[in-house]
Amino acid sequence: MKKHQYIISVAIAGFPLVVFAAGKTLHDLISSLSSYFNDALALLMGLAVVMFVWYVIRYFIQPNDKRAEAAQYIMWSLIGFFVIFSIWGLVNILISTFNLGGNKAPSLSDLKNLFPQ
Repeated sequence: MKKHQYIISVAIAGFPLVVFAAGKTLHDLISSLSSYFNDALALLMGLAVVMFVWYVIRYFIQPNDKRAEAAQYIMWSLIGFFVIFSIWGLVNILISTFNLGGNKAPSLSDLKNLFPQ
C-alpha cells in the first residue's frame, strides 16, 4: 500500500508540470529546467564559499589541537571547488565544440559537420 501512495503523490506533484507544459516545445522545457539547475548551482556554490570562509576563520581562531577538523573541511572544500569548476569547464567546452550555445535546438544537420571529411 505504501508503494501506491508514493506513486500517487509523485503523480499529483508532477501534474502541474505536465499541465503548464502544454503548448511548449521540448526545447522550452529543457531551457527552463536548465535555468533551475543553474540557479541551484549558483546557490550551492555561494553556500560552499561561505562554508569555506567559515572554516578558514575557525582554523585561525581555534587552538592548535582542534585545528585538524577545520583543516579537513578546508581541504575537502578545495577539492570540491576543483571538481565543480572542472566539470563546469568541460560542459562549456562541449557546448562550444558542438555549437549548443545558441537559442536553437540541435538538429541532425548539425551532426554532419561534426567530423571533418
